[in-house]
Amino acid sequence: MPATPRRRPATRKGRPVLTREIIAAKALQMAGSQGFPSVTMRALATELDVTVRALYNYVEDRGEVVSLAVDLMLTSWNPPPLDPAAWEDSVGDYARSLRALYRRWPRALLVSLDEDTAPASVHPNRLLNLDRFLRLLRDVGLELPAALAAHRQLSLLVLSFALVVDGPVGRTGDDRNTLVPDHWLTAHADLDIPTLREAAALPLPTADEQFDLLVAAVVEQVRGGLGTG
Repeated sequence: MPATPRRRPATRKGRPVLTREIIAAKALQMAGSQGFPSVTMRALATELDVTVRALYNYVEDRGEVVSLAVDLMLTSWNPPPLDPAAWEDSVGDYARSLRALYRRWPRALLVSLDEDTAPASVHPNRLLNLDRFLRLLRDVGLELPAALAAHRQLSLLVLSFALVVDGPVGRTGDDRNTLVPDHWLTAHADLDIPTLREAAALPLPTADEQFDLLVAAVVEQVRGGLGTG
């Protein structure tokens, strides 16, 4: 005998209707700022101003919540078309699409470290977008191993950039416009580090300028593989 579907209330007095989409969006928001360990059923219910029992009218368990949140994150990742005739721009566009995704939910990127996810739960966009990027590089003449190396380099650089440079922006007391915050140097005034003190006085490039340099490095890597560098 088929299982009876769980009752899902259509309304809640004076409040918006609770849906799986709302649950996923709130869970992703929490994970994006605090990581997936922060997404407990109790914490999620508190954020949504509902009871834990109400959540179970819509999801089976916390594992499903995590899957819904990751699915929502990757569904939003849609890089622009990649054009072999303008491959340098396409590499930059692909990188910027990743950066935009990562900047929106930085700590959610660590889901593979924080959670045990089944292989079947991998979102199609992770595979489709990777295939399109590798195909772009092959279409311009790069061998597949070199294309894989370029993608690996790009992915690692963008991930670390999002966590280290983009992620902390706006965090109280975190100055990213200099190499080393002034209060670090002041706290260690007795250290003999004249070169570092001189370097710390110089302004860093903006985050966007730093990112452009990152993309340029990957483009040069691709050019080298084509033998045109």
